[in-house]
Amino acid sequence: MAEAAGSIHAEIMRRIHGDDIYAGFVPTFADDRQGWNSQHPVFEQIIHGLRPNVVIDVGTWKGASTIYLAGLLQRNGLSGAVIAVDTFLGSVEHWDRSSAFAGLIPHRFGMPLLYEQFLSNVVRCRAQGWIVPLAMTSTAAGVLLGRVGIRAGLIHIDASHDYEDVLRDARAYWELLTPGGFMVGDDYDEHWPGVVKAANEFAAEKSVPLATSAPKWIMQKPV
Repeated sequence: MAEAAGSIHAEIMRRIHGDDIYAGFVPTFADDRQGWNSQHPVFEQIIHGLRPNVVIDVGTWKGASTIYLAGLLQRNGLSGAVIAVDTFLGSVEHWDRSSAFAGLIPHRFGMPLLYEQFLSNVVRCRAQGWIVPLAMTSTAAGVLLGRVGIRAGLIHIDASHDYEDVLRDARAYWELLTPGGFMVGDDYDEHWPGVVKAANEFAAEKSVPLATSAPKWIMQKPV
């Protein structure tokens, strides 16, 4: 998107939410930026080289990758924003009480409080001027972002490990990626065969080379 009057962050916040969702928010949780592969060097390489003003983080969990990406924009002198897309409800493995990933989300009356944890982390890091949360499914968020005219130079796909979900997200967010921009996905390894299959098929579908930097998969959109 072209920069409008005011900052890019403020304009994206207005397009998505209408006003500043951080206004009046007081952190309710201690800092907990638990995450996986959140500070991979490929992020710094892309942001330093491409200098995108808009980044979309699809599947943000507690915000570790989102906060890191926002910090990279700031350190590279970029006036921009990271859009954090997540249902903030957790995935199947976080609800499955027999899973090793169970018990990672605080709940109140059966409702996950992941969004409050995310906002608390963002505010405690003083990153609210760089991050715009979007609490929707990845599919619905992709439709909304397209409808309000937002495009990004870097999109990180990490909302699901399921083959169909990853392929669907890759297809949807490729449409929001600017020419020359990069799509980076997480969990390209043998433990998540659905991710590997989806990434490989999507690269073949688009006739674009698939690069890897474990555990990330990387594609650049042709200019």
